[in-house]
Amino acid sequence: MVSLNIAVTESAKAFIEGQVAAGKFRDTAEYIVALVEADRAREIRDEIEAQLVKSLRSPAELMPDGEWDEIRQVGEQILEDKRRR
Repeated sequence: MVSLNIAVTESAKAFIEGQVAAGKFRDTAEYIVALVEADRAREIRDEIEAQLVKSLRSPAELMPDGEWDEIRQVGEQILEDKRRR
């Protein structure tokens, strides 16, 4: 891991320290990492949503039967792997 120095307002610092004091995070670094991860997840969700909207607005196309068979095989393999666990 690398270090990163940031400047925050006094109120932001107090808030972060309060989160740590409440036991929600081990330290301020963990809090910042959680924020970054949450932001990254939000961006991924936004991209997925944008792609879904784009798909819904585009003309429908039928998938060839062979593609459905492949999707079914992958799904069955995933289920089989989960059953083995």
